Amino acid sequence: MTDYAAVVLSVMASAHHHGEKGSLSTTDISARSGLGQPTVAKIMKQLSQAGLVNATRGKDGGYSLTRAPEAIAVATIIEAMEGPIALTACVETASDPCASRNSCFISGHWERVNTSIADALEAVTLADLTNPEYSFRPHPAVPDHLDTSRSVKAHVGNR
Repeated sequence: MTDYAAVVLSVMASAHHHGEKGSLSTTDISARSGLGQPTVAKIMKQLSQAGLVNATRGKDGGYSLTRAPEAIAVATIIEAMEGPIALTACVETASDPCASRNSCFISGHWERVNTSIADALEAVTLADLTNPEYSFRPHPAVPDHLDTSRSVKAHVGNR
């Protein structure tokens, strides 16, 4: 559902960007996103509970973003839908800690990986997702000491 939440919030961010005032109904969001209205309603309830959208009742009611798209990180969207970002049970934010954590020699390294991914998700905002001119910068080349393709090619070439 997180991917659908990003789509729904992108629809709302696009409306915000184009200067649309007021709220969007679940019917409007459904029509603009291509998602079913029951799915949109379920997502909006969860996003409202997480504080990402405001719900307004009544004839002209609907949902609106609680803050600008530039202030909503992808990490925040994921956490709203799934809880804290935790790749494995051995990271601090895991909901069900690993029983082997104290004796596992790689658990400390998973924390570093988890933090790196969480930081990357914090760096991309809802505004970035909806901006057609935004381009993700490629990661730097793999350092030579980690490039396994050379040794694989050399090994295969020696057959």
